[in-house]
Amino acid sequence: MLTFLNSILPFILEVAPGDLSSGLAYVGAGIAVLTGLGTGIGQGIAAGKAAEAVGRQPEAAAKITSTMLIGQAVAETTGLYGLIIAFILVSK
Repeated sequence: MLTFLNSILPFILEVAPGDLSSGLAYVGAGIAVLTGLGTGIGQGIAAGKAAEAVGRQPEAAAKITSTMLIGQAVAETTGLYGLIIAFILVSK
């Protein structure tokens, strides 16, 4: 953790030499956007499992698809929350 802080501190001071909190807001926005990584992985796993389920039971494709889409919509909210927080931090 200390190595990470030592490598990121010069960047923070370069972005906002007089205002450390502004530089930290940009770092926080970058971290908040990383929520999209988990969202993408989760949605990919869900889509893969739904494709496997349709392959096993093609007659249940409509039910599986609707359930998958509801789950993907819920999973997407995490990424959207991270994006909104990033916008809030950058606009400060």
